[in-house]
This record gives sequence, structure tokens and C-alpha cells, in this order.
Amino acid sequence: MPQSQMKLDTKLPSFAAASEWLNRTTAEPRETETKGHPTLVHFWSLGSETSKTNLAQVAQLRDRRKREGLRVVAIHSPQSEAEKDPRAVREAVARLNVSEPCALDNGHRLRDAFVNGAEELPAYYLFDINGNLRGSATGANGLDTIEDQLNQLLAELRAERPFCPACELFLNKEAMFCAECGLPLNLPGKSAVHPYYENQYQASLPTVRLFDVDPLVGHMIDGKYELVAKLGEGGMSVVYRARRAHIGDDVAVKILLGKFVKDEAALARFRREARAAAMLRHPNVITIHDFGETDDDHAPAYIVMEFVRGTPLRELLKSEGHLSVERAVRLMRGICAGVSAAHRQGVVHRDLKPENILLVAPDDDFEFESVRVVDFGLAKLLADAGVGPDGTVVGTPHYMSPEQGIGEPLDTRSDVYSLGAMFYEMLSGKRPFDGDTVSGVINRHLYEPAAPLPASLGIPRRLASGIMQALSKDPDERPQTAGDLARLLL
Repeated sequence: MPQSQMKLDTKLPSFAAASEWLNRTTAEPRETETKGHPTLVHFWSLGSETSKTNLAQVAQLRDRRKREGLRVVAIHSPQSEAEKDPRAVREAVARLNVSEPCALDNGHRLRDAFVNGAEELPAYYLFDINGNLRGSATGANGLDTIEDQLNQLLAELRAERPFCPACELFLNKEAMFCAECGLPLNLPGKSAVHPYYENQYQASLPTVRLFDVDPLVGHMIDGKYELVAKLGEGGMSVVYRARRAHIGDDVAVKILLGKFVKDEAALARFRREARAAAMLRHPNVITIHDFGETDDDHAPAYIVMEFVRGTPLRELLKSEGHLSVERAVRLMRGICAGVSAAHRQGVVHRDLKPENILLVAPDDDFEFESVRVVDFGLAKLLADAGVGPDGTVVGTPHYMSPEQGIGEPLDTRSDVYSLGAMFYEMLSGKRPFDGDTVSGVINRHLYEPAAPLPASLGIPRRLASGIMQALSKDPDERPQTAGDLARLLL
């Protein structure tokens, strides 16, 4: 379009307040809100064959770039009186896949707001996230020109602005969390790591800690792994970031405490468990690379895992109380997928809890946070080390199945119970069973039903029902595997 015809001060109208000229008078403001989104406005007409032909290309661009924040608005600009019939336009909108908001510009008010005089159809106008005109083009090849401009605009936005993948929205430069949904944002730049995932750490998880004074740092384990930094410690292990001597990449090394590896029979069983866990290859499960034993009293046995930057689900629940249904379901889908992969290979986790779920920052421009399940097989070693009435418990009481609480053999259904307890807490912010003592919590698992999830949380009935089914006292009444639970809930 000639520069003289285009209005240089053109501003994008507020589509949230544009119901007076939107054909879809029932559209909610959120459906037509464009603030924070690159927006493409295109004029078309039933009388222009080129316009109708290009609508398929517009639809492809709309669907392909929606997750990158693009919003599209169609404006029907009639070229004759016959084209002003709203019914004819509605039928064409349905037939030609014009699913974006479509304005009927019968009085050419919108056309006149964009250009000086009549425009050639189709005509395309690209606006930035602040509603300022970025570029325009017309004709059969106009959309190709606009897409080139869109590519440049998106590249600039990704380099400068945080992005929320849930809301598909660019925010202010200083934003760290989405103002709409609260999700940690994708920060500008390929190498940017959100502090939310970078700076958290937990005892048994391979996450980043900011300082270290451990005397083992610098030691070489088994001639293969140089300990670089202590990441945390738990009741049965200490975790280090380490560098593989012959490759040079980083791994997480979990060193098992001596009291858990003195029993040869227990250690032999644990070797089998470690091998089974090492066979798991799934994007939602921490990969185990190696297992070894040494003569070093400080590192009698160790497991080598992939090194992942992230934060435990427990830390997320501490900071946010409970999660939105959408976010909880998205995370639970990943957790169930990882546990289900283990169940298919006959591996039972035995200690599923928020501390053993790691949240990982998005690994490309517009992906959501993901999850990793850790510590497959380690609970078996704890069981073999001995459990008795002195307070030593296999697993974590708040997430233990009834059969686990009384020492019965465990299978995949015990993991399903733990998943149900964890999902209950993710949605409500409260554990399904609590108490002042370990025995009190176990008794509630054995004999009391979980309290119904509060109606005020707006949890869909199918989710609430599925969680309660997973928390059944009788294992036969639960979903039999994590995959079955996922299909029931998700």
C-alpha cells in the first residue's frame, strides 16, 4: 500500500470494547483482547476472490503462531450493497474458517480509521504489543510480506520481553511472573534461566546451591567423577554436582550413606533396583547413568544421574499454597507419564511425594515448565535397611498407601495412592491426611476417608472423583497403574 494512503498514527482499537461493531456480540472480552499480543488485522470481502483465496493462508498463520502470542482480527469490508447482509457474511465466516473475531465494517468506519481512501483487498495491518502500527501490505502476496515483518517483530519481542506460555502473552520487561495466571515467565534470551528454577534447592534433589564448604568438593569418585559442589543432603544420601573426567559434562552424583550399604543382601537387591531404574528412559524421569561401589568410607556407594536445574514441587507448594486446576493438571500429566513408564517396566517408586518431583524451566522458547520424577529404586534400599516400630518408616507418611503403612508388599497401586494424595494437595493446598504423630497419620490413611475437596476451588467433578478413587483404602478399587490414573483424571 502506498505510504501516502496509510495513516501513520493508526492505533489498534480496543477490541474488548468493540462489541458495537463485532458480529459476535456474545464474545467475551478475553477472546478479543489484544494488549500484550502482536496483532494482525486483515480486511477482506466476499466480492474479492483474492481475499477469499487468501483466508486459508491467514488461518494457517493464525493457528501456527497463536502459541507465540499472535492474535488475528478479520474485518469484512463490503464492496457492494449485496455484501452488507450479515447472514451472508456469517455463512462465509463459518465456511471459510474465519474463527477469529470478525467485524462487519458496513459503514467503512474501520477502513477509514486505517487508511486515507479506499484500500485494495485483501489488506493486512500488523500491530505491535502496544497497539502501534508496525507495517502493512495488500494484494495476493501481501500476507507473505506481513509474515516477514511478523518474524522480525517476534524475534525482537523474544529478545526483550518475558513471555507467558499459558496466556500466550508478552509482558513488561521487568516482569518475572505472569500478571494473569501467576506462572513463572519465559525470560528473554536463549540462555536466560528463571531464578525461580535456578536458586531453589532441596536435600535429595539435583538442584543448584549458591555456595559450598563441603570438604569432599574436589575429590574424584571412582576415578571418574570429580565432585564440584554439594547440592543438598537427605536422610540416606548426599547429592553433588560432578564433572565426568573423561567427557567433561556435568552430572549429579548421589552418594549413599554407609549405614544403608553395609548389608550385602540389601545392597545386592538395591543393585537390581538401580539397574531397573537405569533402564527407564522417559522425558519425565531423571535418567540414571551409572551405579558404583568404592572402598572410600565417605562414598561407599553412589548413583550418577543427569544434572537438571530446577526446583522441587514442595517449594512451589510452599510459595503458592495451591495451584490452579489448569497448572496442576498439566504438571500431574507429566508426573503420571513418568511414573507410568516405570510401571510398564515393573518398577515401583514407593516414595512419591512433592520432594521427589522436580520442576524444570522451559527448555525452548514457548514450552511450559516440565517435571522430572526422581529417586526410583531408592526407597527399596531404605526398606531393606530395616523398618520397625521405633519410628523408622518406609516412604513418607503423608503420601503412604494403607498397605505401605502396615508393611504389606507394594505394587503399582501403592504409587497410585501416593499420586492421588499429591494431586489432592496440589489442588487444595492441604494434605488429605494429617496428624501430630507418624502413627496418627498412618491410622488416618487406614481408617478415615479423605475430606471432600472444597467446592470453592472450582475443581471439576471428574477430577475430584478420580482423586477420591485413587485414595481408596482397597487397592483393587483404585486405578491399577499411573497410566490408568492419568486416563481417569486427565
